[in-house]
Amino acid sequence: MARRMKVSDNMTKIDTMCIEQGISRTELAERSGVPRRTLENWSMRTRLPRDVYQLYKVAQALECHIEDLIEPELAEKGPAPEAQQESPEG
Repeated sequence: MARRMKVSDNMTKIDTMCIEQGISRTELAERSGVPRRTLENWSMRTRLPRDVYQLYKVAQALECHIEDLIEPELAEKGPAPEAQQESPEG
């Protein structure tokens, strides 16, 4: 049985919608076809959703619009500093 998420102050819109609909990230991954690990990275904000097709699939699974899932204030800032990795010099 999948573990249910708990409400917290700093939740993503995707997590909030999952709680409202009573589904886990694992269930969302199965419904949307987006890997659970990707959803977890979005939730921890170590990666920001950039793939519109993945966002579209999540929105379909949650029966909402992509716009309902986007957090513009985070998109402007970029991922958390610990999530940014140095790129190899080329």
